[in-house]
Amino acid sequence: MLLPERLRRYLDKRPPLILGAESSVACAVLVPVVALGGEYGVVYTLRSEHLPNHKGQVAFPGGNHSTARDRDLLQTALREAHEEVGIVPADVDVLGRLDDVYTMATGFVITPYVGFLPSDYAYRANPGEVADVFTVRVRDLADVGHHTTEMREWQGSLYPIEVITAGPHKIWGATHRITMDLLARLGLAPGST
Repeated sequence: MLLPERLRRYLDKRPPLILGAESSVACAVLVPVVALGGEYGVVYTLRSEHLPNHKGQVAFPGGNHSTARDRDLLQTALREAHEEVGIVPADVDVLGRLDDVYTMATGFVITPYVGFLPSDYAYRANPGEVADVFTVRVRDLADVGHHTTEMREWQGSLYPIEVITAGPHKIWGATHRITMDLLARLGLAPGST
């Protein structure tokens, strides 16, 4: 079965974890999946160093929910993906939703939506928000050889964090957790054999 239909079926199988955003900032991201010559990849961005939050980190295109502009969180993810990397909402085959993710450092509740894009999509990175757009093959994301733990400093203390080293930039934090949820839904998370 092709990955998009398999993933759509897996996303439909289990309801996503939905976190209340009472005292948090509601955000949404698009997790773009693309065909790569017989296999599949996931599209990531590297956030600009000029942004107020999560600068210089790997992320999915997305941002804060706007009640004035967005009827729901899916529209937030699609609007932000268009603003950040030029993904036209009509070009996205929305496959489903992953678990919400809470970011302790910034108090965001992120709702990720998985969307399939046409091959060789022409991204147009907004230089004020995005320093790089890159794709990592699903099989590389799932390869245990690309998974490690590093120590990171936060509020004066060091903490171990899980990192994926596949691709040109390290994937960690909320983006790592979203990626791991995607891999788990596909039955490809390292150690899930």
